[in-house]
Amino acid sequence: MSEKRKSRTPQEPKAPRPRGGASLRLALPVRAPLESAPFVPDAVLAPAAFLGIGAMGHPMAMRLAQAGIPLTVWSRTKSSCAGVAKAGALVARTPADCVQNARIVFLMLADAEALREVLAGKDGVIAGLARGASTRKSRTVVVDMSTSGRLAAVEAAALVEANRAQFLDAPVSGSVVPAAKGELVALVGGSPRALGKAEEHLRAMCKKIIHAGPVGAGQSLKTVLNGLGAHHFVAFASMLALGERVGLSREVVVDAFTSGAFATPSYLGKKAKVLTSDWTPEFPLSLAMKDAALVVELAHGAGLKLPALRAIMGEIEAGVREGLGDGDLFGIERHYAPPKK
Repeated sequence: MSEKRKSRTPQEPKAPRPRGGASLRLALPVRAPLESAPFVPDAVLAPAAFLGIGAMGHPMAMRLAQAGIPLTVWSRTKSSCAGVAKAGALVARTPADCVQNARIVFLMLADAEALREVLAGKDGVIAGLARGASTRKSRTVVVDMSTSGRLAAVEAAALVEANRAQFLDAPVSGSVVPAAKGELVALVGGSPRALGKAEEHLRAMCKKIIHAGPVGAGQSLKTVLNGLGAHHFVAFASMLALGERVGLSREVVVDAFTSGAFATPSYLGKKAKVLTSDWTPEFPLSLAMKDAALVVELAHGAGLKLPALRAIMGEIEAGVREGLGDGDLFGIERHYAPPKK
């Protein structure tokens, strides 16, 4: 899988024509377009579907649309699809309508429950795949990019493959800003053949693809990575609070955290927000709590006792109980604020 790519002049993406009688509807208002340069594929890519146009799904779907890939999208909140529609995507009324003509189907949903509902619910993805299964020359590949856990991935794969399609679990490392720049890292579980079919589409959204192993391995890797991340952001917030409590300036502590031996890309990326105490969410603490729960579940299933992880989970849960769940995960710093007199 070569990392080299020919230099080509990006073309303005054209809106694809409706196919197969899918019921489509456009939504308003329109979001501002992304400023990052679009990915330019080496060849015309197969039609794709993207389900879940939320905080992460929107910039990811925009990358596909800006690359000129024929794209149909669906989301529970129709207005969230407006920016992608302006970039050339069609907007479907149901998940079934969204996927029936796609060869690569991407899912970016909140959790395992949402994944099950969108796949197997009324007018869901499975129903859409069944509509055109007999006429397809090759099996559709369903790629779940949500963080839904290993067990959910195995369950979803069985459901998808029972309906003559292939499945990849491909959760991503990165938040909204890397998503807009096409700089996510995909952590993939599934067969090499299925990955080969979806690889070019993934490269429109991701700077790196790590094939972790069979179905479920991508989710396992993402869960382990999230466990590391939970340690990172709780450590940053608590040690920043300690530094300020003993008289160090915020600027000095953050400078040391982002330039010393323990500096990480996540710390560098959050520097401006932390210095200004801007807790508008790039990734909310409530979702970090959901992800940390998956880490605890994975460790328990593996028979591994991790007391530090459970302590960190307790801190995150406390922050959410205090009303910090809708703010950025680094805003857990407020959990360590001195009590009000």
